Order: sequence, then structure tokens, then C-alpha cells
Amino acid sequence: MSPTPEELRLDRQARELHVRFDDGAQFVLPCEYLRVFSPSAEVKTARARGDLITDKQYVNIERIEPCGTYAVRLYFSDGHDTGIYSWESLYQLGQDRQKNWQQYLVDLERRRSTTEGEERVITILLFGALAEEVEMERVDVSLPSETSTVAELLYWLRQRGDDWHEAIDPRRLTITVNRQSAEPTTRLHNGDEVSLTPTYKKKKPDS
Repeated sequence: MSPTPEELRLDRQARELHVRFDDGAQFVLPCEYLRVFSPSAEVKTARARGDLITDKQYVNIERIEPCGTYAVRLYFSDGHDTGIYSWESLYQLGQDRQKNWQQYLVDLERRRSTTEGEERVITILLFGALAEEVEMERVDVSLPSETSTVAELLYWLRQRGDDWHEAIDPRRLTITVNRQSAEPTTRLHNGDEVSLTPTYKKKKPDS
């Protein structure tokens, strides 16, 4: 029989899941590592295509939900919640953590070196009052070389004109990259889709 966890303990401050199995094995699994190597169909498909799950260094686990007596579902702070982690997969992730992570870093560096200097075109989707204020719902833009993160993108967009400068307020926007919740430090890559949804309503003109 496969080893079974005797303890699952989440350290939110350290962003780590501590797992102790009944055969004595103990693993400390960072939330970023668990998110990058999620057993979900979505992540498996991306990895099969050669795509990497990136910019998850600030992700945390918000909730752990038992799935019968054989697995748990992990709910991550970026909205990902489709990964079912069986006891066997958790054990394997613990055993192979160093090997998996070293290969992941190698793949990241390989992608960075091959894309460096290439044009990066992203699609920006605008919703609600924001779309009304800038009078468009979608725009494809070529990013300047110095614009690499979500925060830098918002700064750059504010320079496009008065309408953009007034409409783009990072404090009042919900932002996703490729339909995943984004942090200001989330990096942008060629082909990304960025959605900007305001948490405010357009002001009505004075009558």
C-alpha cells in the first residue's frame, strides 16, 4: 500500500505545506512548487505543450479540501483549484522536489535566453467603465523592452493619453493574466492576454 499522510500542516507565513507520512517520510513543499507542478489537466496540458507556469512566487494555499480518503484539493490564492493531489502524487512531489525544481529553473533560463530581444505582443481586454472611458474593449500592443511586469504595463498604459491616464488606477482594477489572478510583479510574455476590470463605475456627467 502507498504511504498515507499522518499530518498536513500549512504554514501560511512561509507559504509551505508540511506533510508527514506514516512510513516516516517528511516533506516541506513550497506553495509555488505545488502550484507549478499541479496535477490538474490544465497544467499537464500546458507542460505537454512546453509551456511553463511562471510568476507564482507569491502564491499561497487558501484552503485544503479532503477528497475521500485518498487525496486533497488545494485552493490557491491565484484562483487555481482544479488540482487533485493524491497521497501518491504528494509523496512523489516530495521525493522529486529537488530534481523537479532544478529542471524547472533550467527550463525558465532556456526560455528567457531564447525570447530575450524578441518582440512581445500582448492582448489587453478592457471591461465595464474602463472600456467606456478609453472607448475600446480590446487592443493588441507591442511592449517596450523596459515593460516586463503588470505594474510596468499599467504605468506605460497611463502614458498613452489623458483618457488612459485617468482611467488606469491600479488601486481600483482587478487584473488577470491568461485568466489567472495577477500580482503587480507578474511578468508578461509574448502572446499573453491581460484583462483589466474596474472596481468602480463610470461617473455620470453633471446635468
